[in-house]
Amino acid sequence: MPVTTPDAPADTAPLRWVWSFVRPQRGALLASVGLSLVGTAVGLAQPWLTQRIVDDGLLARDAATLVTLALAMVGVGLLANLLGGVNRWIYTQASARVLFGLRESLYGHLQRLPPRFYARWSAGDVLSRLDGDLAEVQRFAVDGPLSAVNALFTLVGAVALMAVIDPALTIVAFVLLPGQVLFLRAARPWVDRTTRAVRDGTAAVSGFCVQRLSAMKLIQSVGAEGQEAQRLAGLNHALLGHVLRQQMVSFVTGGVPGLMASASTAAVFLWGGLRVIEGGMSLGALIAFTAYLGRASGPVQSLLGLVTAVQRTRVSLDRVGELWRERPAVSPPARPLDLPPGPLALAVEGVTFGHDPASPVLRGLSLAVPAGAKIGILGPSGVGKSTLVDLLHRHEDPQAGRIRLNGVDLRDLSPAALRGRVAVLGQDAPLLPGSVADNLRFGAPDITDDQLRAAVAAAQLSDWLDRLPQGLDTPVGAWASALSGGQRQRIALARCLLRRPDLLVLDEPVSALDADSAARLTAAIDRLFAADTGTPCTQIVISHRPEALVGCDAVYRLEDGRLHPVASAEAA
Repeated sequence: MPVTTPDAPADTAPLRWVWSFVRPQRGALLASVGLSLVGTAVGLAQPWLTQRIVDDGLLARDAATLVTLALAMVGVGLLANLLGGVNRWIYTQASARVLFGLRESLYGHLQRLPPRFYARWSAGDVLSRLDGDLAEVQRFAVDGPLSAVNALFTLVGAVALMAVIDPALTIVAFVLLPGQVLFLRAARPWVDRTTRAVRDGTAAVSGFCVQRLSAMKLIQSVGAEGQEAQRLAGLNHALLGHVLRQQMVSFVTGGVPGLMASASTAAVFLWGGLRVIEGGMSLGALIAFTAYLGRASGPVQSLLGLVTAVQRTRVSLDRVGELWRERPAVSPPARPLDLPPGPLALAVEGVTFGHDPASPVLRGLSLAVPAGAKIGILGPSGVGKSTLVDLLHRHEDPQAGRIRLNGVDLRDLSPAALRGRVAVLGQDAPLLPGSVADNLRFGAPDITDDQLRAAVAAAQLSDWLDRLPQGLDTPVGAWASALSGGQRQRIALARCLLRRPDLLVLDEPVSALDADSAARLTAAIDRLFAADTGTPCTQIVISHRPEALVGCDAVYRLEDGRLHPVASAEAA
């Protein structure tokens, strides 16, 4: 059964898309807000208790009141910690579900994009957006509202209690707040530019590492280690410059408002201290007022910090949105048709296609392949062989003409169902980390051991695997670098055979094998899918090797965007 992926939301506006994952967690998030507010209210009792301890206990020399109030303060602290622990448990679960949902949705969207997207985009850049930028968006989407609500509640409560103690002193405490807000608004472009530069620089380093690690054997073979080390050092140096600028902007946007807040606090202590000296205010009241001011300063800084956080998140949201704006090249039909079981007849009718429509690589190409037949296709690099394969697997749709299987247009078939019936073995033969068995079962986890052994034998892997201590459980290593090209190609071929396709497309299937091995492998595939085996299969072989074209019912040369019949002698 093909694995389904999450569909992209109908409306891909980034904010609506993010909200679609926050909304299901609103119950847990509201519970978190409620617990936070209760915890804040409990915490606000501590400065009041401090005032009572100083005025009614210490200064009044009342030991009983002092002990009672001290025990009450301990109880308030325990209750606040208990509420905080429960709140953190609920919040962490809800926050993680939002992040995982966003990541799975975006990954599902990436799975639907055509090969040309991955030819244009760096893997490191995509990874940076899928990880760092998405996490930044999630943090703001969940933390932002919760922090704002909690900060506002704490600020209102603290300011109200400060006003009860001394209204005039409260005005002094916040007289510079408008200046802080105006400064942060003026600094917004700096935050935007430096954040984007750091994100782009991080993506460049990630992309470099992903690409070079997969090509390490090449780097070593041509002696380019020093050259590549210098390139990485250059990228790191550029990133360091961006990070330093971002840190300086962050320092200034945090330091200037902080300096203003310190000046306000100093003014409170100066004026309040003078009033205590003159007898117009009790020492306990000043201590309580400054404690509430401390409680209010945190929320003020949190709210001001949200101003810069909005800019950082907007940059990350724009970067994620660039991925969402990449649209799939094909879409499943509303009512897909089914194909009957058995080998498939292929009809390519006047197909024209090119990534640049003004210069199509296929120009009115036509081909008819009867069910169960085997045909070969020749042609130099760049004439459109891989493009034709992508069209057969419906990674793209023709710009003119159509492709039919058993008379059904590919556009009327579910892409997942189509790819379950049509298997493609490309010449790059990619493998994933894990064991040989894991790679063979990839995409078909329900394969039986007997089927696995039969495919291994047909792909001429049995002798090699028998010599390995772990056999099918042998790890292939990162990027399958521990295997030879022929071993990788045979494993990929066995994986195709296990799918029991009704149409098998082999793109240079024996390019990594010697002539004798290639001839044996071609014969084994033909025997496996012969008409009298009960599992016949239509085959299309794309190769320059005559060994792979043995037994073809017809051979064609792809040239000038069309297929031309080739005589058997020319094909050999």
